[in-house]
Amino acid sequence: MKGNKKLLVVVALLLLLTLTFTSYAIYKSSYSGNANVTAAKWNVSFAAGQTAITNNFVLTFDATDCPGNTHTANNVIAPGAYCEKTITVDAADTQVDVKVEATAGNPTVGGSAISSDANTFTATATVAATNGIITYGNATRTTTVTVRIEWAGVDDSEADPADVKNGADTLLQGQTITVPVTLTAKQVVGN
Repeated sequence: MKGNKKLLVVVALLLLLTLTFTSYAIYKSSYSGNANVTAAKWNVSFAAGQTAITNNFVLTFDATDCPGNTHTANNVIAPGAYCEKTITVDAADTQVDVKVEATAGNPTVGGSAISSDANTFTATATVAATNGIITYGNATRTTTVTVRIEWAGVDDSEADPADVKNGADTLLQGQTITVPVTLTAKQVVGN
């Protein structure tokens, strides 16, 4: 009888398994492949006129860049005058919004700060685009950066007699005034 019980249990299990697996059908499909996406192009260029700007650039001001110098020779700056250069930023071949940033540091002569009260220099770098952003969807994907160096003028009543008498301004005469300028273009990220 014990053998019959074992046989009966085995038959019952086989019957149960057969009914379970033959009663329920499963359809299954499986596919594999790849997901491809193209990376956006990034090609932003800076140029002053026809001259491309690269790392360690030097902007040279000419007579047309110094309109405030009506009483000076071409290509120079003097008290009361300014020079400015326009740099074009072109993102036409870029497929993202671009934020342009520009900074101008403190003017120096021969690596030394210009500190005399009679020699007040200001340097600015201003981006024309709204919030500095060139929008990808715009037809024109360029903006400009204006770099301006200004030497504050003093009239005779404001001049420091000691500076005039001692020729403090002569320390700058014929010297190259250097202004560090940084231009940055970066992708706009986020909302």
